[in-house]
Amino acid sequence: MIDGATIDFVLAHEKDDTSSLLFAAASYRDIDMKTAVRLIEARRKAASKLPSWYACSSIDYPSSLSLEQCSSEATALYKQRFVREGDVVADITGGLGVDSWALSGKASRLCYFERQELLCEAARSNFAALGVSNVEIACRDSIDSSRSYDLVFADPARRSKTSRRVYALEDCEPDILQLKPLLLSLAPRLLVKISPMADISQMLRLFPDCSEVHVVSSAGEVKELLLYIVRDFEKSGTAPRIFAGDFSFAPEDEHNAKPRYASSIGRYIYSPNKAVLKSGAFKLLCERYGVEKLDVSTHLYTSDRQIPDFPGKRWTVVGVEKWNKETASSLRQRYSSLELTALNFPLDTAALRRRLKIADGGDEHLFATTVASQKMIIIARQ
Repeated sequence: MIDGATIDFVLAHEKDDTSSLLFAAASYRDIDMKTAVRLIEARRKAASKLPSWYACSSIDYPSSLSLEQCSSEATALYKQRFVREGDVVADITGGLGVDSWALSGKASRLCYFERQELLCEAARSNFAALGVSNVEIACRDSIDSSRSYDLVFADPARRSKTSRRVYALEDCEPDILQLKPLLLSLAPRLLVKISPMADISQMLRLFPDCSEVHVVSSAGEVKELLLYIVRDFEKSGTAPRIFAGDFSFAPEDEHNAKPRYASSIGRYIYSPNKAVLKSGAFKLLCERYGVEKLDVSTHLYTSDRQIPDFPGKRWTVVGVEKWNKETASSLRQRYSSLELTALNFPLDTAALRRRLKIADGGDEHLFATTVASQKMIIIARQ
């Protein structure tokens, strides 16, 4: 637990340069300056990532790695939808405790398991400071298999014992593929947080009892994937569903969808949000929203009418031109600044900006892409 003097110092010097504070440590003999600086730097990160925790001045952040690896408050609270009334939940990768804190908000009881004593001590102090009283903390390597639970949550660490970043699920700790039979014998439902870089199709092959995949985004960026695994789901004959915000579908829906491809650009251009793009629902958007895809490998869509509920951004088309040297020269003369996006185009966005020598910004957006196998430039305004 952090002493009151340290908390007061951290709050008073939160905006100070931490290197200067360390240099001046001798002037503050009653303060453990390394601890104070650690907390100051952690609180700066927590201000946007964990606003409820930041608002509580006595929260301890025992290591920068635990804060870096934990869920954001928004993505942690998203997980509450998997908790049913009266559930006993086990978090087998407790860490800093952010997901445990969120899950405990709906669970009748939560069992927090963590092998690092330093994190367990911080969790005891932090849960008390946050007014959480239904969490049991156990400092141990694995789940207590003598008990039963309604839901088990796991967030396998994507770093090896030597702190090397790993990507394959079986290289993460703990190995959920190996643990899954045990966990599903202790609880009928398992929720696993995995990297946003993971391939959803591969995950569904690895976990045939996965009933739902959730693409979780925050501030327009995909932050994590959640696998909701249900005991004996494979035997039910029901297809899994993929969720990207309010947009959901079964993989077979996308497989069977018949897209329409644009022969010309309509009045509006649509760009799916990143969660939908990650979900892989490229053809299905045409069926659901009556839009046309610009090309097989171009994930932009067009229509002559506004689609207000399209899951992404909409722009009004200002002009369309074929890409050539004359067009590049003309664009440099007409525009001092443009937002740029290159999709399915010979140049990536950075290379295109260098080629055009047009500053970033302005009210208009340039899409460099392929339409009906022709390289095109589309100018649009949101």
